[in-house]
Amino acid sequence: MKRALCMLLAAITLIGLAGCEQGGSEQQGGGKVIEEFINCIAAEDYASAYALLSASSRNDTEEDKAKRVTQKQFTDRYVNIRKALGINKIEYADFTSSGGEILYSAAYTATYYSDHVGEMTNTFSAIALREGGEWKVEWSPAMIFPEMEWGDTVRVARLSAKRGEILADGEVVAQTAGAISVYAMPSKIDDRELFLQQTSRLLNMTEANIDKKLEKAYDDVAILKQYYSDQLADSIKEQLLQIDGIGIDEGNYLKVREYPQGKLLAHLVGYVGSVPGDTKEQLKEELDRLNEGRSEREGLYNSDSRVGRLGLELQYEKELRGKDGELIYICTADGRNRKTIYKLDAEDGYDIELSIDMGLQRRVEEVMDLALYGDTTAGAVVVMNPKTGAINAMYSWPSYDINLFTRGISSSDYSALLNNKAKPMINRVTQGLYPPGSTMKAFTAACAIDNEVLDENYAFDESRIKKDYWTPTEYGQWIWTAIKRTHINYPISGPLNMRKALIHSDNIYFANAALLTGWDRFEEYMAKLGFTESIPFDINVARAQLKNEDSEIDAKMLADSGYGQAEILVTPLQLACMFSALANGGNVALPYVVEGLYKEDGIRYKRVKAHPDGCWKQGVISEHAIEVITPFLEDVTDPKINGTGRNLRAKGCTVAAKTGTAEIGSSKSREIAWFVGYRTGVSDEDARLVLVMLEVPADAAYSNLKFDIARPLLSME
Repeated sequence: MKRALCMLLAAITLIGLAGCEQGGSEQQGGGKVIEEFINCIAAEDYASAYALLSASSRNDTEEDKAKRVTQKQFTDRYVNIRKALGINKIEYADFTSSGGEILYSAAYTATYYSDHVGEMTNTFSAIALREGGEWKVEWSPAMIFPEMEWGDTVRVARLSAKRGEILADGEVVAQTAGAISVYAMPSKIDDRELFLQQTSRLLNMTEANIDKKLEKAYDDVAILKQYYSDQLADSIKEQLLQIDGIGIDEGNYLKVREYPQGKLLAHLVGYVGSVPGDTKEQLKEELDRLNEGRSEREGLYNSDSRVGRLGLELQYEKELRGKDGELIYICTADGRNRKTIYKLDAEDGYDIELSIDMGLQRRVEEVMDLALYGDTTAGAVVVMNPKTGAINAMYSWPSYDINLFTRGISSSDYSALLNNKAKPMINRVTQGLYPPGSTMKAFTAACAIDNEVLDENYAFDESRIKKDYWTPTEYGQWIWTAIKRTHINYPISGPLNMRKALIHSDNIYFANAALLTGWDRFEEYMAKLGFTESIPFDINVARAQLKNEDSEIDAKMLADSGYGQAEILVTPLQLACMFSALANGGNVALPYVVEGLYKEDGIRYKRVKAHPDGCWKQGVISEHAIEVITPFLEDVTDPKINGTGRNLRAKGCTVAAKTGTAEIGSSKSREIAWFVGYRTGVSDEDARLVLVMLEVPADAAYSNLKFDIARPLLSME
């Protein structure tokens, strides 16, 4: 309870008097020795001040220890209070004294100027006794604060701010729950070695770790370990309470983070954990970053703090954490609050309301669990309103239960997560970078139209295709392999125009379109769509790319880029947003999942910050291009037409969509399978865009999984 000694500096550090001259107190009188004592305290000369105390005040005999103070106790009190309260100046006034040959009394007022508390003024009285021909100060705790008695201490208690909740559809997805805290009181530990042995065994902690926590005790309290209410067995509790210096508190010391939805929103919400840092230097660097702009009164982060490690918990750490309060009070020997000296209420963190539709989110999880299996399949789904940018569902499969990390994940569970071939801890929605495959063809078509390179009536001369291969020699010397046509259920009747090329996803048509456009115009157009950036979002999103930074542009790269291969990489979230431009008048929606920040205001619950309005990229696709392309994308999913999306068969609505496939791995035994589709001809309220990305074996048995997932999410039943 180092800080508990806090207010001690009070009355005594009355400033403004001159020096600490000892000796001659017989001639000075009792009033002078009291002034001398005050001056010594003001000058932080505690040794000289202690020497002025009466024998009845000093604990250098064996009698009546309850009402005596040792020099160390005396010094520690004054040192600790100055530090704890941030006292920078003390002024006193109205000093009066009177007495006779044996007893002298004095009265005065003292004002303490504290960085934490502000100004505090109290009236004090003091007594001097004549001992052996010298005047001595009769000291008591009342010279700290008038209300203090022997056995009392001044304590500084931290009033912890409640970490804000994260909610969706009124359901809690992240909350702070009361913890069972096992704590130690170092002052009550007689045999430290035995204490470490006993607690190490019961708490399943190393002795070194426990010893480290004891060294960081605050107010004679060191939190050793925290448990959820269902984690600490009664038998363990009983054994712990038999150890001197151990206490168990069920909810008053700190809190634990709890995620009622388990793995449903794991990648989005993230989790709270210890401050990251493998070395002391890294830990210090991270703590400095976290504490930048925070004052001690707001509650500084330390090595034992719990902070957001991933997802929204990380990105909104500042808003969720809140600001701690402070309580300074006189504490009696039995733990009661004799008097509150100062109180600063805690400011709880903001609650976060999400745009997630929980019913839809659960439906996404359900259909993905049904479609995908084992460690050979993985995927991601994004469901958004393309008009507003609101993300109504997002899921990365496989997922994991984030409560594992807050409850203390076992080494075996952690190894299982790390060694899982499907990599469940990766958020594929925002961090997975994949070649877009044939989904890119919709943008290549728009680019060609808007650059007036070709129009919807342009037909590729199929006589140039030899056994499904085209060597584009008309663009100069071609030193690369020929471009292969996509194998779809042909024949295609009539000329290969833009409509048929989109319906059947013909590679050659769009390779030619890209070559006709040229790299400069192609790059400029795709950059406007966001292919060279990281889309702004409530959690970090990996940066998309058109090519590697050090790559040289050649005709083959341009041709392959036209149908979504080469070096193009994009996240599922960003690709969904790019497709929103086709459903949103040419504007790329600004995605958001945080509807707003909320805080209690009396009996009201009000929004204090809303999501940003507007779009990310404006007017990147012309209305003309959209009018041309949209009917073609609708034909892709028409079951009466032999298009690549014919197996979607969404109910109750027309869907404009594009599929895509990209082979991955040197053996090309696996592929990235895409489906991106949005409802057409519906109200803004019913507008919905669904993106499905799957990592699956390159086998026909997996070809319909993307449709099985997208169908129930797009259907209007």
